[in-house]
Formats: sequence, C-alpha cells, structure tokens
Amino acid sequence: RHIRPSLLNSCMNSRDCRRRLATSRFPTQPPLVMVEITVPALLDHTFAGILRSQKADFVATTDGGTFIAQHGAARVETTDWPGWPTGLSAGDAIIETFVSGAVDVVATSSNEPFVSAWQPLAEWMNVTVRSALADVGVQLDGDAYITASLTPVDRLEGIAHLDDDHFVPAESVSMVAIVGEHTGPRVATTALGHPPLRPMAPIMFTAAQRDGFANNEMDHCLCAADELVVFPQFGQIHAGPSSAHVANAGPARQLFVMRAPVAR
Repeated sequence: RHIRPSLLNSCMNSRDCRRRLATSRFPTQPPLVMVEITVPALLDHTFAGILRSQKADFVATTDGGTFIAQHGAARVETTDWPGWPTGLSAGDAIIETFVSGAVDVVATSSNEPFVSAWQPLAEWMNVTVRSALADVGVQLDGDAYITASLTPVDRLEGIAHLDDDHFVPAESVSMVAIVGEHTGPRVATTALGHPPLRPMAPIMFTAAQRDGFANNEMDHCLCAADELVVFPQFGQIHAGPSSAHVANAGPARQLFVMRAPVAR
C-alpha cells in the first residue's frame, strides 16, 4: 500500500500511523547495475598479441562455466583523416564492397556516385590499417574486404551482433577495423558466459545478453565519431548506434568496415 507524503508528515507521532507504516509495503527499486564505459586505448603490442590469437584462446572453461573473452577496441592514430564524402543520399541503405590487397583496392560494383565517392576513403583505410598493424608486428593474411555503407538515420537499429560466431579452435580470430560517422561502435570489454562450446559450433549469446548490451547494461568501450578502431572479429559482441543515439546528427550515417584474417 502506498503511503502519501502528506499522511507521513501529519501522523508520524500517531501510534496508529506507526502500525500502518510497519505493515505497509513500499515499492522497491531494482538494484543498480554499475556499467564501466571506457574509450579505446592506442593500438600497441599488447593488443597486437590479442589480434594474433587463435579462436581457442578466447574460450575459457572454468569451474564457474564457459566464458567468451571480450577485448574492446584499440584506436589507430591518424593524422591524415580525409573526411567523409559529401552530397550522398539515398532513401534506403546503400552498401558497397571493395577488395583490398596490399596495394590495390578494387570495387565490386559500378554503383555511382557511391563507388567513386568512397574509393579514396577505401584506399586510405587500407593503407592506414595495414601500416598501423605492421608497426606492432601484425600482418594480414591475404586480401581484406572493406564494406562502405550509407544508412538513413531513421533506419539505424543499434542491434548487438557478432561478426564471426564460428568456433574453429585453430583459426585466426581475424581483425575488423571500423570508422563511423556521427559516432563509432560500442564494443564489449567483459567476458560473457556461454553454454559449453564444442568445436565447429556457433557462439549463441542469449537474447537477454544481446539486448542488455544494446541497452548499455554491460561494460564496453565507446568509440568516437571518425575514430578508426580495430578489434578481433571472432566472438566480440558490438553494436552501432540506434536512431535515438544520433537523431540530431544528420539525415544519414556513413560507415566503413574492413575485415581480414591475421597471418601467424
């Protein structure tokens, strides 16, 4: 039963009121969950070691259960960010892919004006990411794939997801690099519980885990707009912004994502 403040103020010295207070059930608040939000540290040799890992290194089984390591993201220092192309618009999401070798970057379609507008930025990303990784002793294994997209802000969903959920123990965890307009991704930083995971099976986080992350209820690192970051591709739960996160930022959001396996 809810006790009105006026009643509390007028009869705190009343014996009858004290009896009513003792037997009344006040609404309880849910426990507060402390969430640690960090920013990406600069890419260094320690994070390089994480990128060179095998998938088995990310899956730990203890007396308390099975856990999938979550490593957050590392920032790539850039001094020559070219900026986003201007004047692009579309009523629905546009996605283009570039195949990126050590030197050449080739578009897989001729969808203009997007391919021509994004080609210089894809070339910049390819050189910048490969150079930064090489500086800390990480080499990519073959071609990389760069996905460029333009999404109307009112279509952004901010869904938590994995880029690679397939558990092949001896495989490279691979690398993903992201730079986003208006805001960067959120990437988990605390290991997540999981049922026992057998080789060749997919990681399947629960809906509660995915929704909790999407709603900022888990520890994560928050990447800034136009900030180039890298993190492992395997098993890392992350999300972009929802419409509400960037409602006043502009009509659309551009995003570049580069993916490649890491040489061992």
